[in-house]
Amino acid sequence: MSQRLSDLTKLTEALYQAETAKMQDLLLQEAKLRQDLADLEEHRRANRDLPYTAMQGVRQIGADILWQGWVGRSKVDLQAELARVLARKGQMIGQLRRAFGKHQAATKMLADDTGAHTKKALVRRESLLADLALLKQIGNR
Repeated sequence: MSQRLSDLTKLTEALYQAETAKMQDLLLQEAKLRQDLADLEEHRRANRDLPYTAMQGVRQIGADILWQGWVGRSKVDLQAELARVLARKGQMIGQLRRAFGKHQAATKMLADDTGAHTKKALVRRESLLADLALLKQIGNR
């Protein structure tokens, strides 16, 4: 039984590690999207803060309106992707918790089983020592 529990513990550890790796990937995606949103906002502010004279030619041909439209669409796209990543992250948290719980349960079962085997071995050893002491006492008579 101990070998089966050991195998189960190794399996649940591997599953937990796989779920952890998936979560790390999602966290990296989330961080990248948040950084992209921050960069986009920084570019928008920098463009907004340019002096009127620097933007006069751009404004005359309407490029500033196109730029603002592109920034708005890009922001919406990034926010939508971030929302999808956060939704997957919410699902992954539940899966990660289940994988962690299964691994903890398997680890405890293995520890309990190992402890039971150790206890049985100690009881057997004490019994043998008591029998030997009794035989020695009988032999000394």
